[in-house]
Amino acid sequence: MTKVVFFGSSDYSNIILSQLLQLPDFQVVAVVTKPDKPVGRNQTVTPNPVAQFAHHHRLALLQPESFNQNFLSAICHLPSDLWLCVAYGPPFFTPEMINIPQYKIVNIHPSPLPKYRGATPGPWQIINGETASAVTFFQVDPLPDHGPIISQIPFKISPDETAHTFYTKAFALAASKLDITLKSYLSHPQSLTPQNHSQKSYYPKFTKNSAKINWSWDNQKIFRFINALNPWPIAWTFVTNPSGKTLKMKIFSAKILNQKLIFQSVQVEGKKPVSWENIQSYYQLVR
Repeated sequence: MTKVVFFGSSDYSNIILSQLLQLPDFQVVAVVTKPDKPVGRNQTVTPNPVAQFAHHHRLALLQPESFNQNFLSAICHLPSDLWLCVAYGPPFFTPEMINIPQYKIVNIHPSPLPKYRGATPGPWQIINGETASAVTFFQVDPLPDHGPIISQIPFKISPDETAHTFYTKAFALAASKLDITLKSYLSHPQSLTPQNHSQKSYYPKFTKNSAKINWSWDNQKIFRFINALNPWPIAWTFVTNPSGKTLKMKIFSAKILNQKLIFQSVQVEGKKPVSWENIQSYYQLVR
């Protein structure tokens, strides 16, 4: 029985964690995720999806603010053979931490490493018009997304892929290969392929400000941009209302028809989401 400590913080992490719990040769001895944080207009302190999952399944849960000495002391006392990390984010693992479990740390990253390293590989692959990707199992080293590759599983990116469908597809595929991949790695932990670092690429994390549409792009790229930023942070642009006031408008979805970009679901600042078709006569796009 391989004892595993699981690190994750998103809904997509739970795709892997849920599958891991079904594997008879693996035991999840603890889950590590981020601390509960204030959420929403009322700033209600709320556990993230992984913490909620761990509570529901009565798994031992650690929620460190940082990888400090208290956390290291606690995790060193856990009887673990392997740590598995899926969409956890910083802080990054130190050399000391990497060498705590016998089989070190395995990360699952939704890109064909060394391409698209970083926190937002899915949206950038969509924006850049990639038609094929891969989900990569790799052994963690002290540098982000840098360690040697265990396995890469290819998949296609559809023309209307959103960040949500991309990540769901990637991690569901990883989950389907989780048992065979981890067992192969445990049997041959030295059979790894170093990344070709000369081929690396890295793209920055999105913010609400960087979600603004660039109207110098062609319609196809803008369409991909809108899809890529769904469900977060949501693409936006400025519009003016009949009185000439400039307002921010989010674009949740769009389509391409006869090479023309057509907005579908939108939300003007201060209003509820609505069909662009129903309001386009009232607002003028600011390009």
